[in-house]
Amino acid sequence: MQFNMALSNNRKILLASIATFILLSILFLYIKFSADSSQKHKSNNGKETLLIQLLHQADSTIGNDPDQTEKNTSFALNLSVSEKLPKYTIQAFLILGRIKQIKGDTDSALYLFKKAKKLASEKSFLPELCAAKIKIGEIIYDHGNYDSAYLFFHEVQDIAIVNHLEPELAYALYYIGKYNETKGHFAAAKNFYNQAIDLCRKNKDYRLLVLILPSRGKNFISEGKLNLALQCYQEAFQLSKQLNDQLLFAETSSHLGSLYLQMDQFDKALEFDKKAVLFRSNMKNPEGLAKSYNNIGKAFHELKQKDSALFYYENSLSLCKKAGYKKGIVKALTNIGKLYLEENNFKDAYFYLDTSFVISLASGYDIGIAEASLGLANLYQNTGKVLKAITYYQLSLSKISNTNYDEMMENIYKGLFECYQSTGDISSALKYHIRLLDTEKKLLNVENNRQLAMLNISYDVERREKDNQVLRADNELKELLIKRNSTFIWLVIVALVFTIALCISIYNRLYEKKKANQLLEALNHKITNQNSELELLNKELENSNREKDKLFSIISHELRNPLYWFQNLSEVLSKKFKEMPAEKVQKSLSALDESAKNAFHLMDNLLQWSRSKLNRIHPKKSVLNLRELITDACDMYSTILSYKEIIFYNNIKDSVSIYADADLFCCVIRNLISNSVKYTPSGGSLSIDYTDNGEIVTVIVQDSGTGICGPEPDHVFSEDILSMPGLMQEKGSGLGLKLCKEFVEMNGGKIWVERSDNKGTCFSFTVPVHSGLNVYEPTLKVQDLES
Repeated sequence: MQFNMALSNNRKILLASIATFILLSILFLYIKFSADSSQKHKSNNGKETLLIQLLHQADSTIGNDPDQTEKNTSFALNLSVSEKLPKYTIQAFLILGRIKQIKGDTDSALYLFKKAKKLASEKSFLPELCAAKIKIGEIIYDHGNYDSAYLFFHEVQDIAIVNHLEPELAYALYYIGKYNETKGHFAAAKNFYNQAIDLCRKNKDYRLLVLILPSRGKNFISEGKLNLALQCYQEAFQLSKQLNDQLLFAETSSHLGSLYLQMDQFDKALEFDKKAVLFRSNMKNPEGLAKSYNNIGKAFHELKQKDSALFYYENSLSLCKKAGYKKGIVKALTNIGKLYLEENNFKDAYFYLDTSFVISLASGYDIGIAEASLGLANLYQNTGKVLKAITYYQLSLSKISNTNYDEMMENIYKGLFECYQSTGDISSALKYHIRLLDTEKKLLNVENNRQLAMLNISYDVERREKDNQVLRADNELKELLIKRNSTFIWLVIVALVFTIALCISIYNRLYEKKKANQLLEALNHKITNQNSELELLNKELENSNREKDKLFSIISHELRNPLYWFQNLSEVLSKKFKEMPAEKVQKSLSALDESAKNAFHLMDNLLQWSRSKLNRIHPKKSVLNLRELITDACDMYSTILSYKEIIFYNNIKDSVSIYADADLFCCVIRNLISNSVKYTPSGGSLSIDYTDNGEIVTVIVQDSGTGICGPEPDHVFSEDILSMPGLMQEKGSGLGLKLCKEFVEMNGGKIWVERSDNKGTCFSFTVPVHSGLNVYEPTLKVQDLES
């Protein structure tokens, strides 16, 4: 019973433990999941914040640096797609589309705007959907499909009104106003512009306001109210400066140019249009450039500079074709046609006007049709084709009969009146003459408004100038009072400054005097040092002069002797060769050979010695085979060795390598062998041996000659030692062993001489095996090596 109770208790404990473990595991997983979710939420928030910053910056810099904006927006697009944030993906599509539109790539822009529209429609992002529809409508509008574009603008208007989206409604109203202006409905356009301007001011949307104000200004121009138009343009111009947007600045500059053209101020018009060209060129904006070129062409047209006008019209046409800007194409073609018509070039005029007519008709651009038809009607009237002229006048009139294009109507009524008058249709001529008079009255009112506006502008300018003069006079008076009040203060300040300057001057004089004394001491010390250096230089100069005198002495004396004998022997051989016995000829040839070798050897030593003294020898070291170097150096002495019956031993193995300059090494070997041959009697011996400890090779040149006189054998390397005559009275310059010492040290070694136990001399010098070794100081003598 007790056992069963214990077992039951154990089970309870086990079950409780398992339950506790499960609860703790669930709690742990819950905490971990919550932490991961929080971390993920923070990470998403961080990336969303980055996207907002990137897209806001791109939207604000698109008018200054489209290329950099495109890079940043592409990065934002990739990030938004990877993080599945469709709202920012749509915004990135819209910004990239605007960049493509600025650069004239309207096909790519339209593709991106359509992608933005589709995604915004799927996700029900209404502001983004409105923005996409507006941009699609804008491109369709620029392509000349005005009625299709109007449908997009109207859809945006409806969505914005229902959902209270005021910024989007402002855009829709602006573009509907542009549509009505294009159709010639100026009153309706004015109403839409005013509504859009009120919304922009309310929401502080200054970028859109900069776009709307110039359009409202054009509306004022049609009414002759140039002063009000100027106010609109100037406000837009100042806002574009404050926004620091080059694209908007170019747009407002272009509109100001158009206004000054209306005011017959052609210089100002060209000034602002050229500013617009500069900025639009920097932005690579073909559509904007086309508008600027068209305006510049109009200015030159008014100035009667028709060649320049034609140049800019044709450039405008080319850019409009590139950007697919049909409205601009029609305007450029019509302007070129009018220009040719004024010059009575009817063939070219017909081509351009007819092309403009066909494009306008295909795109439903009524004003373009009217302008091209009017141009063709004038052409036919000038060429005497009155009936055709009437047809085109009537067509032009039908397109603008319900518009406010009064100037164009005046030209049409005038043309119809003249055509019907020439055909004898008096009633029709009278009808259009009455209409012409009515239109002229309306235009007279507009011209009166225009002149009144010009007077207002002049008055405003004069008033501002007078106000400026009063302000300048007031400022001058205030400045005079300030000067009078500050004169006393300045006098006190000057006196104080003078006192301080006097104290500083006295201190500086004392300090400069002390400094001058120190400088004088330093100069004296420097002069003393320079005198010491001058003495050293004098000594070096004396040594150099001695070296020079010695060189000239050797050249004049030592070189003259072998050359003299060389000349005599060669002269005797050339004149008495056939008469001389063979033994004497052989002896003379041997003497000639010896004389030539002595001269060559002396010249080589003189050359090397002079180069060494001028520091013009720069060793070029490399790994070399020792036996090959010695064999090559000894070949030139084979004749004299044979002649003196001297036995030569080359005990160098083929495997021995050294690290040295080949020319310097061979010069050392030649001089040592030359000395040995000179002082070794006939039948003697000459040997070259070596020792190798792995780091340096010691080359040993030993002969059985007469040996070296004097207590210290190494005195032969001294600068002042003179060469002793050889056994056959061979003369030397005394330079050979000095060169040997210098060249051995240049190769990184050391040379020394010892008397041999037998009769003769033993020269030894070291040379490195590896490139890392420098001068080696030998610690062993030849006797130690032999033992």
